[in-house]
Amino acid sequence: MNLVPAGYFSKTHGVKGQLILRPEVDFDDTAVRAVFMDSATGKAPYFITELREMGDAFMVLLEDVDSVEKARKLIGKQVYIDSTFVFEEELTDDWVGYELIDKVKGSLGEIKEVSDNGSQILLVLNYQEKEVLLPYVEQFVERVNEEEKKMYYNAPEGLIDVYLLDSE
Repeated sequence: MNLVPAGYFSKTHGVKGQLILRPEVDFDDTAVRAVFMDSATGKAPYFITELREMGDAFMVLLEDVDSVEKARKLIGKQVYIDSTFVFEEELTDDWVGYELIDKVKGSLGEIKEVSDNGSQILLVLNYQEKEVLLPYVEQFVERVNEEEKKMYYNAPEGLIDVYLLDSE
């Protein structure tokens, strides 16, 4: 499980231990069943018994947090969720600066920008002094090494070459 920062608890709400979660990413609130917070032994899970959207925030009730006193101890805490629940557009911004390595052509250089044209996400980079736009499609991305900031990509045959043709 890959945990990513999702937001923080800003204040309590009500008398049963409810908390207000201020999200920092857009995520599937219908699928999230637990949030995680830092503890002495790592990231500890807190299971959600209720999650309700409230404007630009969420009201959250956690299992075993059944009083305002218990909830107050969590105010200001960073909340993490499984990255599979975060909508892809939010994660793509982190790829700027990653080296893109194609299976055939090798290193194409650094991803300069991630663009969303409404129908698909595009990775923008400069390769051989030309701007190259590659679609972010899960079948093309073989793997991402976050530690080394490298994305391993398998472009369809001829896709990169289209950008390298001299325009006359």
